[in-house]
Amino acid sequence: MGDIDNTRNRLKLDNLKEDDRRNLFNKFVDAGGEVVTNRKKQTASDSSSSRKTTPNNYNKPKNNYPNNNTPRGNYVYTNTPQSTKKEKPNNTLIVKKQKSMFLGLKLWLDALSSKTITTFGGNVHNKFLGFIDKSVISAFLEMDTLIFNALNPIDDNSLEPKSKKEKILAQFSNDLEDIELLERIRDQYDENIYKTFLRQYKDLHSPTKASSYVNELKAMFKPLYILHAYSSKLKLAGEKALIAYSIVDNISKGVINPRISNFKKDVDLIYSKYYPKLFSLLQYACKEKLETLSDINNFLGITETDIVGYYTKLKKERDLKLKEETTKQQKEETKDTKTSEDNEEEKLMKIESIGVKLIEKVVSFRKADNNIEIEGDPFFNVSDDDKIYRIKVLLDFLDREYSVLFVSNKVKYNLLYDNLVRTDYKSDFNNIFLSLSDSNSRFLEYSDMCKNALKVERDTSLRFEQRVSMLAEKNGQISYTAKNLKSHIVSIISSLKKKLDKLLLDKVERERIIANPNDILTFFSDVSGSKKRIQGYNVLKALTEAYYFVSGFYYLITSGELSGAGILIEGSKKAEEYNNKKDEDNNVNNDEKKDDLDDNLKRLEKEYTNDEVSESKEENSDDDASGNSQE
Repeated sequence: MGDIDNTRNRLKLDNLKEDDRRNLFNKFVDAGGEVVTNRKKQTASDSSSSRKTTPNNYNKPKNNYPNNNTPRGNYVYTNTPQSTKKEKPNNTLIVKKQKSMFLGLKLWLDALSSKTITTFGGNVHNKFLGFIDKSVISAFLEMDTLIFNALNPIDDNSLEPKSKKEKILAQFSNDLEDIELLERIRDQYDENIYKTFLRQYKDLHSPTKASSYVNELKAMFKPLYILHAYSSKLKLAGEKALIAYSIVDNISKGVINPRISNFKKDVDLIYSKYYPKLFSLLQYACKEKLETLSDINNFLGITETDIVGYYTKLKKERDLKLKEETTKQQKEETKDTKTSEDNEEEKLMKIESIGVKLIEKVVSFRKADNNIEIEGDPFFNVSDDDKIYRIKVLLDFLDREYSVLFVSNKVKYNLLYDNLVRTDYKSDFNNIFLSLSDSNSRFLEYSDMCKNALKVERDTSLRFEQRVSMLAEKNGQISYTAKNLKSHIVSIISSLKKKLDKLLLDKVERERIIANPNDILTFFSDVSGSKKRIQGYNVLKALTEAYYFVSGFYYLITSGELSGAGILIEGSKKAEEYNNKKDEDNNVNNDEKKDDLDDNLKRLEKEYTNDEVSESKEENSDDDASGNSQE
């Protein structure tokens, strides 16, 4: 370019006027000259380190003001390099590619370690395909067959299949979700999907590329994912169904136990061995790291209908709606008339009422009347108003006066087989009274707790705060034990009452089961010379009185004064009224009490029997009166 300073001096630019200087510049441009910009100057300085260029304040665009040194328009440049702005997207892409590469490597290692793919090529391992073909599919089919046969028993001449199925499903009445789990077993295996997935391996004998079967792998994995959290519950539900099936179909344990064992092994194989391998293969094939439940649910397309419990919820809603409609229809049909169920309920309530009156007449809760007179007796320090004490007195009375009707040979019960269903009242009664005998140790435990609490209360050597703290702990233990003991007794008495309901309220059942209803009961007197209440009764009348007693007992511990969470009966007023009433009853001899009870039996007969009133009037014996009272 030449020396700019020499050129300026030679042309005497500093002495030129503004107009002359502008004309000279225009001629310079017209002749092919150009203005050196900041960018070009930077380039020039880089190419020649020995040459320095200074800004030419006179080389300005046309129409610029003389004192403005800043170029206008396209001549303005900044020092910020443009290349840095373009590098950011490239960096992001590089990071994404690196993450994708590391994820793919991790998924490949997971699948390789689970032995579901080959080292090279991304193909499904032949051993895994063979495992599916030989073991997994067999387990699916065996599980489906076992449960289908258990829930859908075949027909035979003894019992309808529908009745069998109802009996089996009755085992799951408290947990309908178990039935849904068993019914979802058939969804685990789709023959077409598995056939497509295994086609390369079985038919074409060629490698199976994992990435080509993402949809099939998803379809194979989805039903297993839905059930995998319930694998333990699935085994229990299957065992319950198979046991119920064996009972209904009269299958021996030697046959049903291997089936139960095989079912559990199949569940373990599917969800402990096959499920995790299939999951790692699916992630590798789809190149997705499924870490959270939300990720898996979205990937598999899990909907509300896929969640276990959905169909159970729908069934309960349908049953509830049907029940409401049925109840509404029954109310409309029975506005003016009582149904047979209402009459039966009213009948049971009156029987319980008579039973309570019977207990009030024949049972004394005084300790002296129950031979509790010495301090060594377990219940000597227990209050007369204690509910557990009174329950113990009632149980002792039941065992002393009426157990002979159920566990001895005085009453003969027929053993029946109806549609392969065995009816053995004698065995059932023996089991019930055996359970009552086993509960004696629990009563002794309760009395010991009460005795220890009383010792703490009477111990004056303890500080007040210490005594209060210890009493609170003891009373808590007493309340907990009383609650459990009462629940235990309620379950036993409830079982006894249900058996007697069925035996005595159904005339046909009564005549089929009781072999000697008119035999007179005779017993030897005990050491004290006292006789049993049922001495001289016939069998049917004695069973009737025992039934009243059990019904009254059941009412007291479920709805009466012995029910509830408290330890003592409410208030001392009831106890005082009871004692006064007992004083009055002591003036009445046993024969008068029996006559009064017989009047109740006859009254009940008149209330509930219409078809045999004429027969009962002709018969003048007390035995027939007690027998007809149950009809």
